[in-house]
Amino acid sequence: MKFPKLAASLVLVVGVSVSLAACTSATGSSSAASTATAELTSAQTACVAAVKADVEASTAVTALVAPTAPLDLAKLSGKTVWFITVSMNQFSTDMATGVQAAADAAGVKIVTYDGQGAANRFNEGIQQAIAQNAGGIILVGIDPAVVSSALQEATAAGIPIQNTLNSDPSDPVPAGMYDNFTSDFTKDGENAAKWALVDSGCTADIVSLYSSSVGVWQKMYDGAKSVFDEYCPEDCTFTGLNVDVANVSTDIGSQLGTALQKDQNVNYVYPVWDSATPFVAPVLAAANSKAKVLSRDGLQVNLDAIVAGDQAMTTAMPPTAWIGWAAFDDIAREMTGSALLDYVIPTRMIDSTNVGDGSASSTFPEYDGYADAFTTAWKS
Repeated sequence: MKFPKLAASLVLVVGVSVSLAACTSATGSSSAASTATAELTSAQTACVAAVKADVEASTAVTALVAPTAPLDLAKLSGKTVWFITVSMNQFSTDMATGVQAAADAAGVKIVTYDGQGAANRFNEGIQQAIAQNAGGIILVGIDPAVVSSALQEATAAGIPIQNTLNSDPSDPVPAGMYDNFTSDFTKDGENAAKWALVDSGCTADIVSLYSSSVGVWQKMYDGAKSVFDEYCPEDCTFTGLNVDVANVSTDIGSQLGTALQKDQNVNYVYPVWDSATPFVAPVLAAANSKAKVLSRDGLQVNLDAIVAGDQAMTTAMPPTAWIGWAAFDDIAREMTGSALLDYVIPTRMIDSTNVGDGSASSTFPEYDGYADAFTTAWKS
């Protein structure tokens, strides 16, 4: 039995508005601002009207997603959960901190395993977890196709494995896994594109950077492109650059530099992940481009850049440690035979209108004290 989806689109429209004044800085402070109606063609006016409500909803305050049902902590006694991640970058480190805090509160041991970006390490991690009688595995950002044999072994051993941040929520759950714990990446790409349409008055000339080797990046790119194809096929331009993730800094420099030389009217650059933005900035500077930068994830450095006026927008997730708490809650419910809550990690588009000081209290105010919401529900 499963409860209804806790949807990423669940938002509280509280005190948030979208500015109507366009920003003129290069990559700087901006809101999804529409050009005055008199300056738009009828097609552009219709385009803005068609997407503006989605932008307003996606920049609004996001409600706290937390469990309300109890968790049988006694059934977790003596259990160990393995946290196996594609690599231990800042995001996975922060998420692991949340998983550890939740496990400590539940009396569960956590083993963290760094996949180091290597398929053989991914498989070894799962096999080690099986050998050590893991109670469950949180598998973060790892393509199930490259660990299919190990997943079969874990299934045979009765170990539940969570497919974490590797799909859209509605995608089929891969064989050998029990659930998709993730965000709606396609929708995030769609909403970022809609933000650019409203901000530009549906005159956006955008270059999107992604890598087809990373499934969720492909989903965001596809989502963004579909919006331009549907709402602004004549007055807008959408260009995709498929970069080599193994040589991301040099490939972004080469491909984006060439794209800006070919089209000097580019007014938005959209790398679909935050950590690409440091490679984008020098290319824009070298080309003397005033394109605004959009991205996705909500890393603190990007939020700070929006505060400083050096970036226009990022699609942010809640505090990363909350993601760890929710991931632990999800797998703990599977381990104890409880009904799953079917989490969808919410996101919020952050720009100059709602960034505040860039802190979690400003960007996700409803998430203050989220840990207490989990522990209170567990003991209810």
